[in-house]
Amino acid sequence: MPAGTAELLAVPAIWRRRLLTALLLPVALVVVVLEDVVWAGALIVLRRLAELAAIRALATALRRLPGWAALPLFLVPEGVGRVGELWAVVLLVHGHTLSAALVYVLVRLLATLMAVFVYHACEPALLRIRWFAVLVGWARRVRDWAKARLQPLRARIRMAGRTAPGLVVRRFVATRRWIERRWLRLAAWSRR
Repeated sequence: MPAGTAELLAVPAIWRRRLLTALLLPVALVVVVLEDVVWAGALIVLRRLAELAAIRALATALRRLPGWAALPLFLVPEGVGRVGELWAVVLLVHGHTLSAALVYVLVRLLATLMAVFVYHACEPALLRIRWFAVLVGWARRVRDWAKARLQPLRARIRMAGRTAPGLVVRRFVATRRWIERRWLRLAAWSRR
């Protein structure tokens, strides 16, 4: 038995659960942010884009693909993301810090939109691949666990927003101004 294992086993179960929760909470926050912000925003943008005839035709063609053919399509957004990272590094090397950050964020958002589009267009075929369906099920369980853990915090934030909207808006504006000041200082420092 490795050193320390006996001591860990002697810790009461409630403390082990609390430790596990504390370790997983950051993951839960990331999952919820991805779900609530990135995924929801991506779906809104994709719904708007789905009104275009070319996008509808592409989605229809992707829906006809079998799972084994749809899976490599995830390499396209990943390739776009890597090209964007390279572009951002080149900009950074040339001293364009703000431009590099902007390029990185925009290309990553574009790659995320592309990945969401591919997933939604090919979802039925992809879920017929056993290991992919297992991974998706696992990700959904993690999402549900994270939402359940963070529900009280989310409810308090919503309640605070309804009961004191002026306070929330003032706090948001103050935080945004603080970030802008920091960003401007960073940009000025990077130009030196």
